[in-house]
Amino acid sequence: MDKEKRKAEVSKSRETPVFMNIKTDFGFKKIFGNKVLLIAFLNAILNRDIVEVEYLPAEQLGYIEENRRAVYDVYCTTATGERFIVEMQASPQVHFADRIVFYMSYPVLSQAPRGQRSLINSAGKELKVPWDYSLSGVYMICILDSIMFSEEKAKNIVLEHMKIVRQNADTVLTDKWEAVTVELPKFKKTEDELETVTDKWIYSLKNMEKLPERPEKLNEKIFDELYENAKINRLKTEDMKAYSKSILEYDDVISSLRFVEERTRRETREETRKEERVEFVRNCHKYNMDIERIAALTGLTEKEVSDVIAKL
Repeated sequence: MDKEKRKAEVSKSRETPVFMNIKTDFGFKKIFGNKVLLIAFLNAILNRDIVEVEYLPAEQLGYIEENRRAVYDVYCTTATGERFIVEMQASPQVHFADRIVFYMSYPVLSQAPRGQRSLINSAGKELKVPWDYSLSGVYMICILDSIMFSEEKAKNIVLEHMKIVRQNADTVLTDKWEAVTVELPKFKKTEDELETVTDKWIYSLKNMEKLPERPEKLNEKIFDELYENAKINRLKTEDMKAYSKSILEYDDVISSLRFVEERTRRETREETRKEERVEFVRNCHKYNMDIERIAALTGLTEKEVSDVIAKL
């Protein structure tokens, strides 16, 4: 394609997006409400070979009326009883780890039978037997539009798998519980650097609404379906209204997040400057410079300089 023509198309796409932002509530549920796309995504992120899923009610209620409920973005099961939760989180959560445990507890508890199980023995007689706590696996994927784990060891880890482990033995206790986080801001690969199907899914989640067309390197059939289903011009009138509302809600969240981040950076810079000026006062005082001169050099008042010196 001619470079100038390509540039014009990119410019136009920024003004009028071609694809939905699938990080919005509407876009996310629209895309992953498609079984084919959901199965392909689960397989890519969890390295599985799922062939069929059945959607389950997104709202899970507690055992008694007073219990808190859990509402998932996407919740499904396989023929073998495994449960999968997929969540999109636009902003950071204070108790993020607790939320994962809470959300995953419902699919576990729902597997407990009410009362004793009935089995038929070889003589055709019904026997009542207690539940042996055998469980089907529960797996949760959390797609994050912000950085959750910022420690040095995790700063470049986009896809993180969390399991229950035996620390002393350094082994996994069970393969039936797994939470996965996908931190989109950490994903820095360009289109040319995409290597795996997983890379391509994460790249699409992060960038789709900014793209003028499906990237050429995403040549697997599943991405034809993904990008076709994400086209805004395919939306019917009511869906377009719902998507527009979802975009406004998403933009509000992102704007609030950026405001907090900028304020934190500003406060950090102010604190750093203050510490530097205090250190400068200490050094000047050490060489017997008078308070009036120190105040003129640092921009502090003479009282502020005196207060710093009094604490030395």
